[in-house]
Order: sequence, then C-alpha cells, then structure tokens
Amino acid sequence: MKVVSGEQMLQQRKKGMLRVAFCFARLFDSVRARMATIIIGSVLPVAILGTILIWQDYGNLSRSSERRSEIAVREIDQHLRHDAERTVAMLQTLSDSMVDDDSARRLLQLAQSASGTRYCLLAIVDSDGAIAHQLTTTSGSFKSCESGARPAITYEKSAAIWVDNGRPYLSVRVPVSVTSLNRSDDRSTFLIAIEPLDQTAIPSQTHFSSDGGTAPRLMTNAEAWLMAPDAGLVSLCSDCGWPPPDGAIIRKLVSLATEDVLGRSSLQLSSRFCAYGPVGGVGTVVVEAARLPQETRTMWMLGVWIALVLALLLAGLAGVMIAGHRLVIHPLRRLTEAVQEWERAGAFDASVSLSAPQEYRKLAWAFGTATRRLARREQELQKAVNHQKILLGEIHHRVKNNLQIVASLLSLQGSRIRDDDVRQEFMLARDRVRTLETLHRHLYVEGELESLNMNSFLDELSAQLLTAAGQDVRSRIVMHVDAGGIVMAPDQATSIALIVSEVVSNALKFAFPGDRHGTISISMSRTGNLITLIIADDGIGLSTSADNGDREGIGLQLIRGFARQISASLRVEEGDGTRFIVEYSVPANRAPT
Repeated sequence: MKVVSGEQMLQQRKKGMLRVAFCFARLFDSVRARMATIIIGSVLPVAILGTILIWQDYGNLSRSSERRSEIAVREIDQHLRHDAERTVAMLQTLSDSMVDDDSARRLLQLAQSASGTRYCLLAIVDSDGAIAHQLTTTSGSFKSCESGARPAITYEKSAAIWVDNGRPYLSVRVPVSVTSLNRSDDRSTFLIAIEPLDQTAIPSQTHFSSDGGTAPRLMTNAEAWLMAPDAGLVSLCSDCGWPPPDGAIIRKLVSLATEDVLGRSSLQLSSRFCAYGPVGGVGTVVVEAARLPQETRTMWMLGVWIALVLALLLAGLAGVMIAGHRLVIHPLRRLTEAVQEWERAGAFDASVSLSAPQEYRKLAWAFGTATRRLARREQELQKAVNHQKILLGEIHHRVKNNLQIVASLLSLQGSRIRDDDVRQEFMLARDRVRTLETLHRHLYVEGELESLNMNSFLDELSAQLLTAAGQDVRSRIVMHVDAGGIVMAPDQATSIALIVSEVVSNALKFAFPGDRHGTISISMSRTGNLITLIIADDGIGLSTSADNGDREGIGLQLIRGFARQISASLRVEEGDGTRFIVEYSVPANRAPT
C-alpha cells in the first residue's frame, strides 16, 4: 500500500487548484465568453431579484389557505373564550341580584332579551337537576335544551361543550347562594345558560343560520369541527353537509400538536390545509381551509410571470449574443483570419465591413500599413542576405582557388627538392592545404555557409588522401567512412577535417609498412550533445611504428592542437592497430543533426 506524505498531498492539492484555475481561465478565454459574462452579470441580478419577489408572492399565496385555517382556529378560540366569560359574568350578576322567585323570573327574561334570545335555556337548577325557574327559546330548528340542564351541573368547569343529536351547545353554570332565593334547605342551586353553537355563517355559500345565537363565523372556504369529549367530530354547521376529515389525518394532527407548546398543529393536504388546536378551554377544534379560486388563478399568473421573466431573459441574452456575434465577434474573426493568412501567405487583406466597429477598422488599417512596411523591409533584408551569401560564396570560391594554387605551388616546389625528408615535409604541407581547399569547396558547392554535411566531405577527403598516397598504397588499403549524417558548423568542421587528415596521412605512411594490407575506418556518432569521432586502423600500431620518436613530430602535435581548439578530449588506444578517439560537446543552439 502506497503511503502519501503530507508534502505530496499539498503538491497534489496545488496541482488540482492549478487545473481548476486553468479550466476557469479557458472558459473565459474567448471574446464571446467574456461578453456573455458581462451581459449575464449585468442582467442576472435584476432577473434574480424579480424572480425572488414573484416567488415570495407565490409562496405567500400557496400558504394562504394554511393561514386562514390557523386564523380560524384562533378566532374560534377567542369567540368561545369571550362568549363563556361574558355568560359567566352575566350569570354572576343575576345571582347577586336575585332576592326571590319573582325577581329571578324577571331577571332571566331581561337577560334573554338583552342577549338577543341566543340562549336556548336560562334556568335555575338545584343539585338534583330539578329546574325551579326556566326560560327557553325553541325557535327555528333547535329543540328544547332542557335535557342539557342535568349534565351541566356535573361538569368540573363552569363552561363546557354539550352535544345533543349531532349539534354542539355551550353550557355555562354559576352557583347561586341559598339565601338569595329565601330557601330553607341546604341544597346547592345553579344558574344554567345553554346556547347553541350550530349557527356558523359561510359567506361563500350565502348560508346563514336562522336559529339565532352567536356562534363563531368562519372565513371563506373554511370548514370546522368541534372535538367534544366522547362525541367525536361535531360540525359547527350541521346543515352544510361538510364531510369530516379522515381519522388518520386527525391522529396525525393530534400527534403533531403534542410537540407544540400551545398544543396547535397544521397539515397540508394537496390544495387544502388542516389546522388543529384547543378553543375556549372547553375542547378542541379542527379547521379545514381550501384554496380560493382567485388564489389559484393568481398563483397560475405568478407562475406564468416567472416563466415569462426567464423566457425574456433567455431571449434577451440570445439576441444580445447574436447581435454581438454579428457586430463584434464576426469582424474580429475576419481580422484574425486575415492576420493568419498573412502569416501563411504573406498577404494581408485589410478590407473590413463598414458595419464593424470603428476601432476594428482603425486596427485593420494600422495593421495593413504595418504589414506593407514590413513586407518592404523583408524584401530589402532578403536582398541584403542574398547579396551577402553571394559575396560569402565568392569569398569561399576565391579562398578555394587560392588554396588550390598554394597546394599546386607546394607540389611543384616539392618535386624539385632532392632531399627526401624535406620533400616529404613539403608534401605534408601540400596535403594540409588540399584538406582546407576541399573544405571550402564543399561549402561553396553545397551553398550552405553555416553547416557542412560530414558524410560527403569525409568521403571526398579520404579518397583524396588515399589518392595522394600513391597507387601502391591504394592497392593495399581500404577506406571505410560513416559519419552518421552529422552536420557541423564550419569552425568545428575545420578542426575535425585537419585531425582526420593528419591521422589518416600518418596511418597511410606508417601503419602498413612493406606490402602489408589493411583497413582504415572513419566513423562519427552523436549521443545528445556529445560528438564522438573514431579513426581506427588495423596496422602495426603506434608504438611499433614510433620506435625512434618520429611520430611525435609535427603531425601528432597538430592533432592535439586541433583537439584543444574545439575543447575535445583525445585518446589513443592500441591493440590490433591504433584508434584515435576524439570526443567533444556541441552547444545546444548549434547542435548538429
């Protein structure tokens, strides 16, 4: 398992960040991408702000039914609390004001009249449930509430919900002192007030109860049910035909309410919302509110507005991009293509459409002027270079001719000398001059004044040296040349040529004495910037042929001197002949091929 160190992880992280930065830079590398970025950066904030505002309105409308259901729960709670408190206060006032039976009857009639006959029962009841005085109202669809008097005295609280035949009633009781009615027994007496809660008005259905009373009024498209003890769900509008919510929904609402401090909860059901909560301290209520048709239409309109904003944004961006492409990018691309054509063919077409921006037209005109001036300057420089090459070639030609004349003079002069050693020195000098003449002739013939192909040059040089050695030597010695296709600069080629000339000349003269046959090989190879020259023969060897120190003369001194000129190392190896190994480096900017 490979373990990655912290430094390696840091380097990998830096590389990853560099890749991301490079990709990000490539993304904004073109004019089109930058134009799109500028346009989007200027338009997108406004579009986002408008979309957010519209979306907020959409969200508020989508939750309007939820808010209505929650508001309805709070209003029912406030109504029942207020109604119970008001009834308790009224009954306490009546209890304090009663002195006899007649005053009790008159006070009950006065309370019913003042309340708008909303109570279906106002009565004085003893602890056994017997009614001493009562005042009832049975108008409309409500029956007599006398049967609710007995359960009312058993409730723990002064106010409670009582359900009879699927209709909810609010029962309120207040104890009456015995002395106020001049009773001699010690039984408890209560004032009872029962009012129906089945009187809710639904404005959207133009339904109003005709039974009197002051039951809570719900908001539009809202339905409510009381959860009375041991009575299940009881509709606050028994004549409206509201279908009660499913039992699973009720259980879910009750479960959510246990997690709330106020004991309230709400639940979304498609386009309807259900709210649950305690009311009046006498029970709980479930309210279901539906989304209004106008709210649905408004939500659709907001959705259309959001889609329209996005469509207009995309259409605007597309239009701007198309216009930018035609007015900015297309002229710039034409100008770029013209510059590329100028680089390829040397001709620049500065014609730019008049629809292009003024800056592009000025740039094209300035570039056209610059290219024309540059073309004229290039022509002048090319003429100067050609003239220089002609002059340099002529110089090499004249140097070659002069060297040829010098070689001829040395040969002529050497032929007139009778001393063999002196004549031999003259012939060596002639061979060196001929080597330089051959070098200049190759430079002149090939037309390459800055480089020299060593294959063809060494072939001719070796043949020339073998010819100068005489017919007897040519018949016994074979020359092999392999320069590996190396091309060299003239300054280095001169030293290499003189080294080859000296080594080969010495080998032809001393390595194969008598009738000895043999081979001389010249090879060049390159490894990187290192050039290796090997001149080998299979003759008698350097030590054997130099017993008297003759080989330590001017020839070997010249070889070492030429090697030092090009900073080369020189090694001489013996064994089955002699090997001269010359190694030198070539600068990278002048590396031969």
